Amino acid sequence: MKFSSAWIVTEDGRRPAGMVAARALRKRLDAVWQELPTAGSRGARDPESVHRLRVATRRAIAAVDAFHDLLPEKQVAWFTKQLQRIRRSAGEARDLDVLTDRLAEDTVTASGLARRRLVAMLSKQREVSRQPIRVQHERLLERDWLERVEKLLADVPAEGRRLTFETYARRRFRPLMRRFFAVADRKLRDADEIHALRIEGKKLRYALEIFAAVFPPRVRTRCYDALERLQETLGEFTDHAAAADRFRRLARDKASAANHDVLERLRAEEERQADEARRVFVKWWDAGRRRALRRQFERTIRKESA
Repeated sequence: MKFSSAWIVTEDGRRPAGMVAARALRKRLDAVWQELPTAGSRGARDPESVHRLRVATRRAIAAVDAFHDLLPEKQVAWFTKQLQRIRRSAGEARDLDVLTDRLAEDTVTASGLARRRLVAMLSKQREVSRQPIRVQHERLLERDWLERVEKLLADVPAEGRRLTFETYARRRFRPLMRRFFAVADRKLRDADEIHALRIEGKKLRYALEIFAAVFPPRVRTRCYDALERLQETLGEFTDHAAAADRFRRLARDKASAANHDVLERLRAEEERQADEARRVFVKWWDAGRRRALRRQFERTIRKESA
């Protein structure tokens, strides 16, 4: 896998940290605003728009977190809150997009009329699921999102203009790295802990994109690949676990009585695949791999800090 070159911050480490922060934040906040109306549109033909919105939102949250001590506290709190609302508003839609598309292609666990009936039911829910995204867009239009972005970037304090990006990056990446390994070293006994690790892995990967200039190319590529592999493997577990939970809830709904047997078969199959994905991940994410990844990060930070 390759570094996401469209998002990697390639600024010279000698530039003022505040200047780099403003550019990185603008790019990520603008991406959220660009995807928001498309993802929430009625009759959307591009299901990936919701996925792009969620990814853009997570990258923007990571940037606000990465540069939070260069920004006004109240504005950091406001943008973090709004971005989290956007991400949550798109969660249901994304789950339904993944599930409906996979089920529409499935010819094993549900077939013929039963499968078409179930896909039609989920497709209706899929359309309704975009409504919360539209609500967030309308709210932020009323609250002058674009003007608030301009004010946020204009309010970078003088300290951020004097501090070099390289110095700032070294200082900020260390606690983000430690936060990730505090979760990564847990035993991962249940779905909640696995989900928490996936989220922290995403946060660290997006931070690595922002602070890439601190890392030698080979080291950052190796670290990025490991975090990407972690996310993909855990994403497979999360998708199957979420699907199993939805099928379980649908099977209990009286309105789905005609599809009950199909839903139960689908639930059992998704639970089986979730358990298999978990076993694959636990085997791959062993103590040796965790130690190796931690060493790569820590050696770079120590070397660059010397």
